[in-house]
Amino acid sequence: MKSVVVLHHHPPRDPTPAKASQLGDRKEAAMLEEWLADFERRSGKSALFVGAHVGTFHADRVDGVPYVINGNSGKGPSSAPHLGGFTGWTHFGVDGRGEVVAETQAHVDSLAVSAPATAPRGTPIDVAAVVTQGGRQVPVAPPVSADWTASPSVHIGSALGLRPWHAAWFDPSTGKLVALRSSGSVVLSVTVNGVTAHATVTLAAPRKAAA
Repeated sequence: MKSVVVLHHHPPRDPTPAKASQLGDRKEAAMLEEWLADFERRSGKSALFVGAHVGTFHADRVDGVPYVINGNSGKGPSSAPHLGGFTGWTHFGVDGRGEVVAETQAHVDSLAVSAPATAPRGTPIDVAAVVTQGGRQVPVAPPVSADWTASPSVHIGSALGLRPWHAAWFDPSTGKLVALRSSGSVVLSVTVNGVTAHATVTLAAPRKAAA
């Protein structure tokens, strides 16, 4: 056993301004955080705390220990969509190293990707995705889990993986797409909770400087 998970209805800390859903006894909350951090240090194993009740999806670390708050699934959230206020569930699993990993799966009524039709070479353009839940618009960004894919000529990730044959570079952490060539087109796709949306962008010559 390489990891230990503690499940508790109330989290030690409520990330919302009201702080109404955290453990009421602040000494108990501090003791719990101290115990888990000390367990990691003494045992060499990983610890994870999973809580709920807040009505918001949230993840943070205290003294190196991850704390995950699972949001609502069957009733409305208690915070704004971009702050984790959406409905869904959290999927936990164990990777090949024995570490616990979590994916936040948002309910998806529809999913859309927005991007300019053209990307001038060398000029970053904004790419964004939005999940619709009834009348709620949820940006596809943490804590929403999403898988971005693209045409084979597109590098997805940091600049470290760029190669001479790449026609474009997309960094999901910034939402920026950079054309590296002046012709052709690329397709970007995002999948959230099994639903996929696409956007096609044409690569163009650099913009001419103003006279």
